[in-house]
Amino acid sequence: MTTNQSSLFDLLPEEEAKAFKSDEPRQSKKKTKTTAPTASKEETEPEVYDIDRVVYYAGHRIDVPGRDMKLEDVRAWLEPQFPELTKERCELVYDKTTGHIVPVLKAHKKGATRGILVYTEVPQPEPPVYHLLDEEGTVWEVRTTQTGRFQAPVKGQYTIGFPGCNLAVPRIPVRCLADIVTRFQSDPDVEHLAYILFDRRHNAYEVMWPKQRSNSVSVIGEGFMESEDLFVVAQIHSHGQMPAFFSSTDNEDEIRTGLYGVIGDCQNKRPTLRWRMSCGGNFCILPAQDYFDGDIEPWVVTSSLQREGIILC
Repeated sequence: MTTNQSSLFDLLPEEEAKAFKSDEPRQSKKKTKTTAPTASKEETEPEVYDIDRVVYYAGHRIDVPGRDMKLEDVRAWLEPQFPELTKERCELVYDKTTGHIVPVLKAHKKGATRGILVYTEVPQPEPPVYHLLDEEGTVWEVRTTQTGRFQAPVKGQYTIGFPGCNLAVPRIPVRCLADIVTRFQSDPDVEHLAYILFDRRHNAYEVMWPKQRSNSVSVIGEGFMESEDLFVVAQIHSHGQMPAFFSSTDNEDEIRTGLYGVIGDCQNKRPTLRWRMSCGGNFCILPAQDYFDGDIEPWVVTSSLQREGIILC
C-alpha cells in the first residue's frame, strides 16, 4: 500500500508543512516480519502445458480453460473479475508439479475500467463476482472472498439498500487492534502498514508487519502470498500525526476486495480510526465496532459517521 497526503500541506502554514515533510524514506524503527519468499523468475513457458492448471485466489478454485494459455493469458482472463490483478500489480506464482497458480499482489497500482453483465436475479450457481439489478433500479456489485460476502452499489448509483460485508470468519479480536495502535503510537512521526491475517488451521488471527519503507507522508509495503488457509482479512495503515482519512492514492491502491482501516493522530492517547470496505474498488465507510470482537473505544476514537453506520464514499 502507498499513501500520499501531499495535498494536506496546502491546508497547513508553511512552517508546519515543512516540519511534516521528509526528503528520504527510511526503514521503520521496529523489526518486521517477512512475507512469503519472492518467487523466482519464470522459466520459458511451453507452447502447451502437460497438465491442467488451477488458479487459487480469494478463496476460489478456478480451472484454467486451456493448456495452451500462457501465464499472462491467464492473468488477463482473470482481470475482468478481479480488477486488482493488473499486469503491473500482480505476479502469478506457478507450481509445475501440482499445476497450481497463485496470484500475488505487488505494491500499489491503479485498477481498470471494465464493462459489466447485469443479472436481474441471483445467478445459480453463484459466481465469485457478479452484478445484480434490484427492484429499486440499483445495480449492486457482489463479491465473495474467504473473508465474506461484499455488496456495494456500483459507482454513480443511488441506493436505499444496505451495502456492507457479511463476515465468513470470526470477528477480529480487539487485541489485534491494540497491538497495531501501540506500534503506531511508538513511532508517530512516520506511517506504518499492518496486515490482519486469519489462519483457518488454528481458527486464529495474527498481526503481520510486512517489510516496508516509510516516511512522514507515505508507506510502501510488500505484498503477501495468501493461501486457502492463511489470508488477509484487513489492512490497516497509519497517517502518523496527520488526520485519519482515505486519500486518493489509497483509493487507487485498495481495489482488492476486503476491509481497510486508517489510523491518524497517532501522537494522541486514543488515535482516530476510519474503517471501510472495498468491493472491487467500490468503497463504503463501515462502523468499525461491528467487525471487532470486543470494545474498541478504549483504543481509538471513531467518527460519528462510523458510529451511525454505512456511508458510501
